[in-house]
Amino acid sequence: MNDLLKKLQDIEQRISCLIHIKDTDNWGNLSVFRDECEQLKNSFYDMDEDALGAALIRLEEAVVFLEERCEAELTPMERVRIVRSPLRFSLKDILENVYEEYTELGGEGEANIDPAMVVAKAYIVRRIKKKPYTSPVMVIGQEVGHAEEFRNGGSCKPWGNEKALRYMKVAETEGIPIHFYIFTPGSYPVEEYPGAAQQIARNLYAMTKLRVPMISVISEGGSGGAEAIGLSDFRLMFSHGYYSVISPKGRRPSRARCGKARRCRRSLSKTAPGSSTSRPRKTSSSAPSTGSSRNHPWAPGAMISTFLPWCARRSSGPPTRWCSKPRACVVSGPMR
Repeated sequence: MNDLLKKLQDIEQRISCLIHIKDTDNWGNLSVFRDECEQLKNSFYDMDEDALGAALIRLEEAVVFLEERCEAELTPMERVRIVRSPLRFSLKDILENVYEEYTELGGEGEANIDPAMVVAKAYIVRRIKKKPYTSPVMVIGQEVGHAEEFRNGGSCKPWGNEKALRYMKVAETEGIPIHFYIFTPGSYPVEEYPGAAQQIARNLYAMTKLRVPMISVISEGGSGGAEAIGLSDFRLMFSHGYYSVISPKGRRPSRARCGKARRCRRSLSKTAPGSSTSRPRKTSSSAPSTGSSRNHPWAPGAMISTFLPWCARRSSGPPTRWCSKPRACVVSGPMR
């Protein structure tokens, strides 16, 4: 019975995710399926186990059909809702599942002066002829947090970008690759006196001269928050992610009337499929399109298979770029 209860809770979570993506419960009779889940939950211990299992199988088949239908006709605005879902994996989930071990590094004076920017020294273990080799990397990225308001939803302040720049130089000194993870809707809206734009410019200027391999993994990349750590040799974008100079709701007041966020979202063409028409991009790996959340096992294998060739490289020789031209790649990610 415990397995059936977990299955019912998983189905209920997937229905809630579809309602969040569509922003309505009228699509695909989602309200009916949600009510059916509530009825099964209320009468869970009163029903026969075989009857309950048959009802869950029928309900799961309907949810799978709706997930495939939703995946086939995703709009740009729905992709934004996917990356901003509370069920979406974050940087801490990646650190826990992708890397062998990691040590989070603080800001100035061993104090994390901007919780939205997370920096960690991590390790990846790879095998060559059955012999393990450990490769250190520097992980830098925004943490949206699991219902943690003090992280400001991944929006960094100028001193957070300064912390990222400091550890970029540390990675160059140690000769280890840098992995950037972009999970931000944009920079935190502060006054101009801290020098937000100036700090982003300093980051960009320094990143053009770094002599170590750099990889950027993009889930939600908006405005200057993405630019501060987005310049790299190799760029990956989750298939449901986006990368743009401004968010759709931020563009709406300046370029369109009220209620035109969806139109602005289409014109920006900043999703992985939309970006592939404007710059070189290749498909890296496939993954299940549905049925995954922050603990889904697809992420470690997809990322490590891409990172390992870069982890073997070290900064040596003249200060030249590692790539003649930045490359980009799409990682087919989960819908949830």
